[in-house]
Amino acid sequence: MTAAPIQKETSEFTLAFDYSRRHDRFVLKLRSRGSGKHFAEHTRFNLLDDQGSIIDSREITEQVARFIMDTFEQRGDTACFNIYESDLKANRLLPREAPTVTPSDVRHKVTVQEKSFTATGAKLGHHWPVFQKFRETGYGSIIRATLTFHQVCSSRCHYCSTIARNRRDSVTLEEAQTFVEKLYKDQAQHNRAEFPKYNDAYRQITGSDIRLRGMILSGGGQPNLWPHFADFMDWVAPLDIDLGLITNGFPAKVPDRVYDGFKWIRISVTPEDASPHYVDGKFNKQRLPDNIKHNSDVTVGYSYVYGPWTTDDILQRIDESMEDNGFDYCRLLTDCNLTRSAQLRAHQALSERLYRMGYVEADGTPKKRFFHQLKYHGTPEDGERLWDDGQCQLQVYNVFWDTTGHEEHGRSYCYACDSITVLAEENPSAGGTDDDLLSDGKQLKVVSSARKFDYTQWGTVPNTEVERLYTEPVKPFFDPRKVCSACLFMRNNEQVKGLVALEDYAEVDAHPNINHLNFP
Repeated sequence: MTAAPIQKETSEFTLAFDYSRRHDRFVLKLRSRGSGKHFAEHTRFNLLDDQGSIIDSREITEQVARFIMDTFEQRGDTACFNIYESDLKANRLLPREAPTVTPSDVRHKVTVQEKSFTATGAKLGHHWPVFQKFRETGYGSIIRATLTFHQVCSSRCHYCSTIARNRRDSVTLEEAQTFVEKLYKDQAQHNRAEFPKYNDAYRQITGSDIRLRGMILSGGGQPNLWPHFADFMDWVAPLDIDLGLITNGFPAKVPDRVYDGFKWIRISVTPEDASPHYVDGKFNKQRLPDNIKHNSDVTVGYSYVYGPWTTDDILQRIDESMEDNGFDYCRLLTDCNLTRSAQLRAHQALSERLYRMGYVEADGTPKKRFFHQLKYHGTPEDGERLWDDGQCQLQVYNVFWDTTGHEEHGRSYCYACDSITVLAEENPSAGGTDDDLLSDGKQLKVVSSARKFDYTQWGTVPNTEVERLYTEPVKPFFDPRKVCSACLFMRNNEQVKGLVALEDYAEVDAHPNINHLNFP
């Protein structure tokens, strides 16, 4: 073992292979050079064969750390932890064309669980008057919102989508309340007065005016670490809004009664060596509020990201914890910071592990409470076809407010979705994959994910002007063909385009068997 740290700096990150007291060993620390200085401590990597399949998950040694640093800028901050055995032996990247994995190569079956507990686009038909309104008037209707309140988190996840965030970007209770009131009360009044035809149709099928119907509290940072979290929940819970929570854990200072206000709660199971709040380093020993266990009034599930840190043991303990606590599901997916080809290979590896462990049938149909979400990046070709008018379709009904920049500007920006920070692209100009080398041995360029929100690139309106999303006609704030060519929500965009193109809305399939309809 090395006695001195090995270091490397890039424009975005610093890397150091150094001793970690918490791990009692040397680890590879990836630290953002952004103002927040957030970091992840990597202890393992995937060793691949020449077909791109995972041979094993192994500890990062000094040799491996040096190889990762030498190839970091060529392969990116996520793919560099998937290493070909032949490359490692040669101590350089060898020319190769990585085998292509297509979605059909992955054992996967879309189920009611996946449609209910994730945003696949299947719920959009339930809200069809919103899309008829857009078709005939050009105006949007914000029925779903996701909010971050601050940028503080206690975990150090390897795949963190906002590792470059500023922990001082936080909002006040009053700012959060004003944002919600504009989308809830003001938007309902606006649609009653300006769009009664569509509002009446929406009320007839849903019992509600066109307004904010579902809201997710997420991060950014861990939402229930925000100092005003309990006060905000006391204020918002009486409103007729379905509330969802995405969290890494449950701080003791937040009263358990607060969680009674949620329609669903999704608990992120982080890599166990990345979470200092896990007792004895075990996720299943963390504190859980008693009122979310075996509670039929709230849907509670786990979310787990598959990667080099995954073992059969942790999947078995997730299975046992769901049973012990009466939880409804565990959503499994891969690291969205990977490029499309690497992501699909990871999906294939995940599906094969689930099949081997008996959690899915041969066709991918879940046998227990696990379900595998086959979520992967689109392609520039898909984007050119889908966004022929340069308009992201998610703007029609959805908003994501992130607090990035709030400390500096006193306000922050809204976005069309929450996944723009993980848009890892694979050689868009050359059409290769993240593992391809040209015939002369030169590595093709990988465009790594930003891991932060950038309003100059993807922003729509400031949080102080969110009403513009429904009082002004929908317009492109950015061209998704240029900045979102690896979009994770192309299928949702396609669903919106299909609904907007309909001439007879009696044909809409509203999928009545799906739950959580107000989180489309």
